[in-house]
Amino acid sequence: MDYSRVRITAVQAILASIFASQKALQTLAPEYRWTGLGNLLGDFGELVATDYYGLTKAAPGSGDYDGKMPDGRNRADKTNYSADQIGFRGEADLMLVIGVRSDGSWEQIYFGDFASVKGAARYSKRDNKHMIAVSKLKAVQAISPPPEDSVRPESGRP
Repeated sequence: MDYSRVRITAVQAILASIFASQKALQTLAPEYRWTGLGNLLGDFGELVATDYYGLTKAAPGSGDYDGKMPDGRNRADKTNYSADQIGFRGEADLMLVIGVRSDGSWEQIYFGDFASVKGAARYSKRDNKHMIAVSKLKAVQAISPPPEDSVRPESGRP
């Protein structure tokens, strides 16, 4: 058997494991879609927002935002695994950005004012969205306090 076939077979096995895990996640937390690799990451971020931070998930079709704060402000949630930049569209009052590590643990990258992030971001006409480097997002966090009614965890390690 040549290397290409072995490699394809190995990738297929890994994908099968991911898809089996997605089905298990759909059973465990059916209020999230857990589909597609991008959605899988985003759903995890929204799960962290609701279960760890105790925030409210937005109703399906809410458009620009993913959840609500206890005081009614809306919140855009973003989750990053390995990208150097975060892309976003629309408007919200606040933004929560979670960075996921390869072992599944996570860290809070940013939690604060949406307008501050948008003001520091660049607009990509090609992608029709705003983009901000993770390093720049961390710098914005350093000068922008998190919402008063939020917990500011250091890490998602139990």
